[in-house]
Amino acid sequence: MATVSDALGTWEQLGNVLVDNQWRLFQVSTISEIFRVTTTILNQEDWNKLYKSGAYIRFYYPDGNKFGNYYIYVEAEPKIIELKIPDELKSRGFVLRNVGCIFSHRKANQYSLASFARWTLKLEGLV
Repeated sequence: MATVSDALGTWEQLGNVLVDNQWRLFQVSTISEIFRVTTTILNQEDWNKLYKSGAYIRFYYPDGNKFGNYYIYVEAEPKIIELKIPDELKSRGFVLRNVGCIFSHRKANQYSLASFARWTLKLEGLV
């Protein structure tokens, strides 16, 4: 498990995903409830002329259940968000989870993926 430390604490590196129209799982499972989200635009020229998008993230639990759809905006600076494990899952011992993400835009079903600017989503969990 790769980590990096800063003034806020130690962050577990969960992965970096090219956001597209399929659910993509980050490589590392986590028990974290506080995340640092970093979005990186791959081509600024495309970002200025093509459709811009966001993404949804959700959690996958070892028993096969999925929980939540949280919208992520593309932002210039990393953002810290809190995404709690629901109490009803915690009380049953479900704290380890994987994170998945998928591209999102209100016109996603009307245009091909090539009509949208490409970007990556990096996720870190506070240890």
